[in-house]
Amino acid sequence: MSEKSRYDVAIIGGGPGGYVAALRAAQLGSSVALIEERDLGGTCLNRGCIPSKALLYTAHALETCESAARFGVMVKEFELDVDRTRQHVMRSVKQLVSGVETLLDKAGVDVLRGHGRFVNEHEIAVALESGERTIEAAHIIVATGSEPVTEIIDGHDGTNVWTSDQALRLPKVPASMVVIGSGATGTEMAAAYLHFGTKVTVMELLDRPLPREDHEASEVVMRTFQRRGGRIEVNAMVRRIEDTDDGNKRVIFERGGEEERSEAEVVLLAIGRRANLKNLGAEEIGLMIERQGICVQEGVTTPASDQDAPPQAMCPGTQLRTSLDHVFAIGDCIRGIGLAHLAMHEGVAAVEVIHGLNSHVNYNAVPTSMYTHPEIASVGLLECRAKELGIEVQVGRFPFAANPRAVCSGKREGFAKVLGCPETGRVLGATVCGTYTTELMPELTLAIQEGLKVDDIIEVIHAHPTLSEAVHEAALAVQGRPLHIPF
Repeated sequence: MSEKSRYDVAIIGGGPGGYVAALRAAQLGSSVALIEERDLGGTCLNRGCIPSKALLYTAHALETCESAARFGVMVKEFELDVDRTRQHVMRSVKQLVSGVETLLDKAGVDVLRGHGRFVNEHEIAVALESGERTIEAAHIIVATGSEPVTEIIDGHDGTNVWTSDQALRLPKVPASMVVIGSGATGTEMAAAYLHFGTKVTVMELLDRPLPREDHEASEVVMRTFQRRGGRIEVNAMVRRIEDTDDGNKRVIFERGGEEERSEAEVVLLAIGRRANLKNLGAEEIGLMIERQGICVQEGVTTPASDQDAPPQAMCPGTQLRTSLDHVFAIGDCIRGIGLAHLAMHEGVAAVEVIHGLNSHVNYNAVPTSMYTHPEIASVGLLECRAKELGIEVQVGRFPFAANPRAVCSGKREGFAKVLGCPETGRVLGATVCGTYTTELMPELTLAIQEGLKVDDIIEVIHAHPTLSEAVHEAALAVQGRPLHIPF
């Protein structure tokens, strides 16, 4: 069976970037086709952000039971019910995916369930269960996301070698686990399974775990991880994964020229992701592709003046155009690994550019969030990055151990940190590390987005007692005048 129809906008990929782009295009009056071969919501809703947070909330519940006695609540017996935890994860995913389906239906978006590939510059063939259907579109947005990298390690395809997909399905709670990679996926899964009772070892190629994060924040997270019994191996080059005689897995790695090994029941591969461009036909129609993914025209977020902002690096094009002007690309397919909220904003920006609106993405004000234990979130410049680049900054830091809300809740780990420009007083960056501190990012992201000064944060009245007071105190500390720690 073959059908053909024409749309104003066709989107390949129904993840966060793709479905949000479809909704915005429908709002602006376009006829829209959204092509998705797996599940609406993509990796984020089905195999990433949402199920991982559902698992982590179960881990938090276990920790609450463990520490309840310090608050005068005696919980005599509790245990992890794996089946109910699995149901909680599935229920969370199902509810959110159902919500996306309803939104798309009410917006009048045609959802085509099948694999999409370019036939030519304006036509896409969609492999449906009922047969192939070809559609034509004036504008096309590629939002095919990313996939886990696994095959660079020998033995990656053996039994009990998981990717995050398997770990999030919680097939079992293994007695022991080696996690290869200490990025967001690796550390979040390590934290969850550690709370579930698994003996966890994390292996990192570089000289410190969480290598992309603020150094001080990564130290706080790893100290907490080790205090709970977790083990960390740094400078570890993993060579292969083998089976042991007793049915476990053996990870062979090199460090300092010497071969070492670690054994566990399960190995979790969390070594990165790459752009998913399989059978897309992108190169055949002339889309430029480099190592990280589809190339988009470069642009730069222009500061108000050279004096008012730190040096800015070239960023992916603010209009997301590819080498073909009518084809756009957003999300992980242009960078291999990214953030769901960034993909959403890129989807909106691409659609608005298609409709002639003045829209862009400010890549200097993209918050990051890691749901480790405790959480890490940042925006703008990191202190360690400023040192590497030789950028002079004023650093204000405030520990949550001195924050009333954190003390009352027993969540005293971590800190808030604000970086200010010595010449202009502008906020250059911020990092927060603590329990549920990812919720503190909007204020700090707005400060970066709008080029606000440290004084602007100081002048805002922060409710008491809240965790947000730590941000206020960190801003005061930039100027050497915190109120609730000695100076």
